[in-house]
Amino acid sequence: MIFRCYSDVNEKICWTLYPCVNFGENITREQWHAKTPLYIFYADYEKLLKEYVTGIYPIINPTNNTVVEAFDPCFNNWIGKDDWKKIINEIKNKLQRNNNRPSKLEREFYNNFLEWIEKELEWADIIVIDSNL
Repeated sequence: MIFRCYSDVNEKICWTLYPCVNFGENITREQWHAKTPLYIFYADYEKLLKEYVTGIYPIINPTNNTVVEAFDPCFNNWIGKDDWKKIINEIKNKLQRNNNRPSKLEREFYNNFLEWIEKELEWADIIVIDSNL
């Protein structure tokens, strides 16, 4: 699935979000790639999502309980359900503030993104952000 707001159809750099069950630190690639991912391309994650995702760090890696100091823009980022709830709440809070006036296109992007995340978190313990920057 792909959500776009500002990204060009020719963009190659993206976040790929993989929802999965937490099988611990021995989780296999097949286990966290089992479901259809969500693709968010560079222009959109830079402008619309990056501040929310990077703002939750440091976090605890849900697979091995180690502290992760910062988001890694070039690798896998294992984000647990509770941390995703923080991201969701921050986005919703921003959308409800009177001084924030997202465009109709931005609001549609956020609504689609939030709906997807919340639906996946009904069963998933983790949503991994894999980045190809």
